Amino acid sequence: MEENAYIGSVISGLAYFAVGARLLRLGIRTRSASEWLIGLTFLIWGLSYALWVFSMASQSQPALESQLIIASRLTANLGNAAIAFFPFLVFRRRSAWAKYLVALVVICMILGTAGSIWVGDPEGVEPLANAWWWFEWIGEIAPAIWIGVEGLHHYGTTRARVRLGLCEPMVSHRYLLWGLAGISWTLLDFAIIGQFIDFWATRSWSAGLDNLVGLFEIAALAMIWLAYFTPAAYQRRIAGAAPAAKTEGA
Repeated sequence: MEENAYIGSVISGLAYFAVGARLLRLGIRTRSASEWLIGLTFLIWGLSYALWVFSMASQSQPALESQLIIASRLTANLGNAAIAFFPFLVFRRRSAWAKYLVALVVICMILGTAGSIWVGDPEGVEPLANAWWWFEWIGEIAPAIWIGVEGLHHYGTTRARVRLGLCEPMVSHRYLLWGLAGISWTLLDFAIIGQFIDFWATRSWSAGLDNLVGLFEIAALAMIWLAYFTPAAYQRRIAGAAPAAKTEGA
Protein backbone atom coordinates (compact mmCIF):
# COMPACT_ATOMS: atom_id res chain seq x y z
CA MET A 1 0.00 0.00 0.00
CA GLU A 2 1.29 3.43 -0.86
CA GLU A 3 1.97 5.73 2.04
CA ASN A 4 -0.97 8.11 2.59
CA ALA A 5 -3.19 5.96 0.37
CA TYR A 6 -6.05 6.49 2.79
CA ILE A 7 -5.93 10.30 3.19
CA GLY A 8 -8.98 10.78 0.96
CA SER A 9 -10.91 8.18 2.95
CA VAL A 10 -10.02 9.82 6.27
CA ILE A 11 -11.22 13.22 5.09
CA SER A 12 -14.39 11.78 3.57
CA GLY A 13 -15.23 9.82 6.70
CA LEU A 14 -14.76 12.81 8.98
CA ALA A 15 -16.84 14.99 6.66
CA TYR A 16 -19.67 12.45 6.60
CA PHE A 17 -19.68 12.29 10.40
CA ALA A 18 -19.76 16.09 10.70
CA VAL A 19 -22.46 16.73 8.09
CA GLY A 20 -24.47 13.67 9.12
CA ALA A 21 -24.58 14.70 12.78
CA ARG A 22 -25.71 18.20 11.84
CA LEU A 23 -28.42 16.88 9.50
CA LEU A 24 -29.63 14.38 12.08
CA ARG A 25 -30.00 17.15 14.64
CA LEU A 26 -31.88 19.23 12.07
CA GLY A 27 -34.17 16.31 11.23
CA ILE A 28 -34.94 15.65 14.88
CA ARG A 29 -35.73 19.32 15.43
CA THR A 30 -37.89 19.73 12.32
CA ARG A 31 -39.32 16.18 12.48
CA SER A 32 -38.55 15.84 8.79
CA ALA A 33 -38.18 12.21 7.69
CA SER A 34 -35.96 13.12 4.71
CA GLU A 35 -33.47 15.14 6.78
CA TRP A 36 -33.38 12.50 9.49
CA LEU A 37 -32.84 9.77 6.88
CA ILE A 38 -29.99 11.44 5.05
CA GLY A 39 -28.31 12.44 8.31
CA LEU A 40 -28.41 8.84 9.52
CA THR A 41 -27.19 7.62 6.12
CA PHE A 42 -24.19 9.95 6.28
CA LEU A 43 -23.30 8.68 9.76
CA ILE A 44 -23.45 5.12 8.44
CA TRP A 45 -21.18 6.05 5.53
CA GLY A 46 -18.82 7.78 7.95
CA LEU A 47 -18.59 4.56 9.97
CA SER A 48 -17.94 2.62 6.76
CA TYR A 49 -15.03 4.92 5.91
CA ALA A 50 -13.63 4.57 9.43
CA LEU A 51 -13.65 0.78 9.12
CA TRP A 52 -12.09 1.07 5.65
CA VAL A 53 -9.23 3.22 6.96
CA PHE A 54 -8.61 0.85 9.86
CA SER A 55 -8.48 -2.06 7.39
CA MET A 56 -5.83 -0.35 5.27
CA ALA A 57 -3.83 0.40 8.40
CA SER A 58 -4.00 -3.30 9.42
CA GLN A 59 -2.29 -4.93 6.45
CA SER A 60 0.28 -6.53 8.73
CA GLN A 61 -2.61 -8.56 10.19
CA PRO A 62 -4.38 -10.13 7.17
CA ALA A 63 -7.20 -11.73 9.19
CA LEU A 64 -8.09 -8.44 10.91
CA GLU A 65 -7.75 -6.53 7.63
CA SER A 66 -10.19 -8.90 5.92
CA GLN A 67 -12.73 -8.65 8.75
CA LEU A 68 -12.59 -4.85 8.71
CA ILE A 69 -13.01 -4.71 4.91
CA ILE A 70 -16.06 -6.96 5.15
CA ALA A 71 -17.52 -4.84 7.96
CA SER A 72 -16.87 -1.66 5.96
CA ARG A 73 -18.53 -3.17 2.90
CA LEU A 74 -21.64 -4.30 4.79
CA THR A 75 -21.94 -0.90 6.48
CA ALA A 76 -21.57 0.94 3.17
CA ASN A 77 -24.24 -1.30 1.61
CA LEU A 78 -26.63 -0.44 4.44
CA GLY A 79 -26.06 3.25 3.71
CA ASN A 80 -26.44 2.70 -0.05
CA ALA A 81 -29.80 1.01 0.52
CA ALA A 82 -30.93 3.77 2.88
CA ILE A 83 -30.06 6.65 0.53
CA ALA A 84 -32.38 5.18 -2.13
CA PHE A 85 -35.31 6.16 0.09
CA PHE A 86 -34.25 9.83 0.03
CA PRO A 87 -35.25 10.74 -3.57
CA PHE A 88 -38.41 8.70 -3.04
CA LEU A 89 -39.38 10.74 0.04
CA VAL A 90 -38.37 14.11 -1.41
CA PHE A 91 -39.37 13.85 -5.05
CA ARG A 92 -41.59 10.84 -5.83
CA ARG A 93 -43.46 9.80 -2.71
CA ARG A 94 -46.68 9.22 -4.64
CA SER A 95 -45.13 7.45 -7.65
CA ALA A 96 -45.57 3.71 -7.85
CA TRP A 97 -42.49 3.26 -10.06
CA ALA A 98 -40.34 4.98 -7.43
CA LYS A 99 -41.29 2.34 -4.88
CA TYR A 100 -40.19 -0.37 -7.30
CA LEU A 101 -36.91 1.43 -7.93
CA VAL A 102 -36.17 1.61 -4.21
CA ALA A 103 -36.97 -2.09 -3.91
CA LEU A 104 -34.68 -2.85 -6.87
CA VAL A 105 -31.79 -1.01 -5.22
CA VAL A 106 -32.25 -2.94 -1.98
CA ILE A 107 -32.47 -6.24 -3.88
CA CYS A 108 -29.26 -5.42 -5.80
CA MET A 109 -27.40 -4.74 -2.55
CA ILE A 110 -28.63 -8.01 -1.02
CA LEU A 111 -27.86 -10.06 -4.15
CA GLY A 112 -24.43 -8.46 -4.53
CA THR A 113 -23.49 -9.15 -0.93
CA ALA A 114 -24.89 -12.68 -0.75
CA GLY A 115 -23.54 -13.63 -4.18
CA SER A 116 -20.05 -12.38 -3.37
CA ILE A 117 -19.98 -14.43 -0.18
CA TRP A 118 -21.20 -17.45 -2.14
CA VAL A 119 -18.38 -17.24 -4.71
CA GLY A 120 -15.71 -16.67 -2.07
CA ASP A 121 -15.26 -12.89 -2.31
CA PRO A 122 -16.80 -11.67 0.97
CA GLU A 123 -14.60 -8.58 0.90
CA GLY A 124 -16.06 -7.55 -2.47
CA VAL A 125 -12.70 -6.64 -4.03
CA GLU A 126 -12.75 -8.86 -7.16
CA PRO A 127 -14.83 -6.97 -9.76
CA LEU A 128 -13.28 -8.78 -12.72
CA ALA A 129 -13.69 -12.23 -11.19
CA ASN A 130 -16.93 -11.74 -9.26
CA ALA A 131 -20.00 -10.88 -11.33
CA TRP A 132 -22.02 -10.30 -8.15
CA TRP A 133 -19.84 -7.26 -7.40
CA TRP A 134 -21.65 -5.43 -10.22
CA PHE A 135 -25.05 -5.91 -8.59
CA GLU A 136 -23.76 -3.93 -5.62
CA TRP A 137 -22.34 -1.29 -7.92
CA ILE A 138 -25.66 -0.91 -9.74
CA GLY A 139 -27.43 -0.61 -6.39
CA GLU A 140 -24.95 2.08 -5.39
CA ILE A 141 -24.98 4.18 -8.55
CA ALA A 142 -28.75 4.04 -9.17
CA PRO A 143 -29.68 6.37 -6.25
CA ALA A 144 -26.86 8.76 -7.25
CA ILE A 145 -28.18 9.04 -10.81
CA TRP A 146 -31.74 9.34 -9.52
CA ILE A 147 -30.85 12.21 -7.17
CA GLY A 148 -28.92 13.98 -9.93
CA VAL A 149 -31.71 13.65 -12.49
CA GLU A 150 -34.45 14.72 -10.06
CA GLY A 151 -32.45 17.68 -8.82
CA LEU A 152 -31.67 19.00 -12.29
CA HIS A 153 -35.23 18.33 -13.51
CA HIS A 154 -36.82 20.27 -10.66
CA TYR A 155 -34.24 23.03 -11.03
CA GLY A 156 -35.26 23.43 -14.67
CA THR A 157 -38.99 23.52 -13.88
CA THR A 158 -38.61 26.05 -11.05
CA ARG A 159 -36.45 28.46 -13.06
CA ALA A 160 -39.54 29.63 -14.96
CA ARG A 161 -41.37 30.17 -11.68
CA VAL A 162 -38.48 32.25 -10.37
CA ARG A 163 -38.69 34.52 -13.41
CA LEU A 164 -42.41 34.97 -12.72
CA GLY A 165 -41.85 35.64 -9.05
CA LEU A 166 -43.69 32.44 -8.05
CA CYS A 167 -40.70 30.69 -6.49
CA GLU A 168 -37.90 31.89 -4.23
CA PRO A 169 -34.52 31.82 -6.02
CA MET A 170 -32.88 29.84 -3.21
CA VAL A 171 -35.57 27.15 -3.38
CA SER A 172 -34.82 26.65 -7.06
CA HIS A 173 -31.07 26.78 -6.42
CA ARG A 174 -31.33 24.01 -3.82
CA TYR A 175 -32.59 21.69 -6.53
CA LEU A 176 -29.50 22.55 -8.55
CA LEU A 177 -27.30 21.76 -5.57
CA TRP A 178 -28.93 18.36 -5.23
CA GLY A 179 -28.47 17.74 -8.93
CA LEU A 180 -24.76 18.55 -8.64
CA ALA A 181 -24.45 16.31 -5.59
CA GLY A 182 -25.97 13.45 -7.59
CA ILE A 183 -23.52 14.08 -10.42
CA SER A 184 -20.59 14.02 -7.98
CA TRP A 185 -21.75 10.73 -6.48
CA THR A 186 -22.21 9.26 -9.96
CA LEU A 187 -18.66 10.22 -10.95
CA LEU A 188 -17.45 8.77 -7.66
CA ASP A 189 -19.05 5.43 -8.48
CA PHE A 190 -17.23 5.30 -11.81
CA ALA A 191 -13.97 6.16 -10.02
CA ILE A 192 -14.63 3.26 -7.64
CA ILE A 193 -14.54 0.86 -10.61
CA GLY A 194 -11.01 1.97 -11.40
CA GLN A 195 -10.04 1.84 -7.73
CA PHE A 196 -11.13 -1.78 -7.29
CA ILE A 197 -9.81 -2.97 -10.64
CA ASP A 198 -6.44 -1.41 -9.78
CA PHE A 199 -6.46 -3.22 -6.43
CA TRP A 200 -7.43 -6.48 -8.16
CA ALA A 201 -4.39 -6.11 -10.45
CA THR A 202 -1.81 -4.79 -7.97
CA ARG A 203 -3.09 -5.90 -4.55
CA SER A 204 -2.48 -2.38 -3.21
CA TRP A 205 -4.72 0.65 -2.86
CA SER A 206 -3.78 3.59 -5.06
CA ALA A 207 -3.34 6.90 -3.24
CA GLY A 208 -4.32 8.81 -6.39
CA LEU A 209 -7.58 6.92 -6.92
CA ASP A 210 -8.43 7.05 -3.22
CA ASN A 211 -7.96 10.81 -3.24
CA LEU A 212 -10.06 11.12 -6.41
CA VAL A 213 -12.90 9.24 -4.70
CA GLY A 214 -12.49 11.50 -1.69
CA LEU A 215 -12.64 14.58 -3.92
CA PHE A 216 -16.00 13.54 -5.38
CA GLU A 217 -17.29 12.76 -1.88
CA ILE A 218 -16.31 16.20 -0.58
CA ALA A 219 -17.82 17.92 -3.62
CA ALA A 220 -21.17 16.18 -3.01
CA LEU A 221 -21.06 16.99 0.70
CA ALA A 222 -20.32 20.64 -0.05
CA MET A 223 -23.41 20.82 -2.27
CA ILE A 224 -25.58 19.27 0.44
CA TRP A 225 -24.17 21.55 3.13
CA LEU A 226 -25.03 24.57 1.01
CA ALA A 227 -28.53 23.21 0.38
CA TYR A 228 -29.35 22.70 4.06
CA PHE A 229 -27.13 25.19 5.89
CA THR A 230 -26.92 28.01 3.39
CA PRO A 231 -24.83 31.00 4.58
CA ALA A 232 -26.68 34.30 4.49
CA ALA A 233 -24.14 35.83 2.10
CA TYR A 234 -24.61 32.93 -0.31
CA GLN A 235 -28.39 33.33 -0.18
CA ARG A 236 -28.10 37.05 -0.95
CA ARG A 237 -25.85 36.30 -3.90
CA ILE A 238 -28.31 33.78 -5.35
CA ALA A 239 -31.24 36.15 -4.79
CA GLY A 240 -29.38 39.01 -6.46
CA ALA A 241 -28.48 36.90 -9.49
CA ALA A 242 -32.05 35.69 -10.04
CA PRO A 243 -33.88 37.10 -13.12
CA ALA A 244 -36.92 38.09 -11.04
CA ALA A 245 -34.74 40.02 -8.62
CA LYS A 246 -33.09 41.91 -11.47
CA THR A 247 -36.48 42.81 -12.93
CA GLU A 248 -37.78 44.13 -9.63
CA GLY A 249 -34.69 46.22 -9.12
CA ALA A 250 -34.84 47.78 -12.60
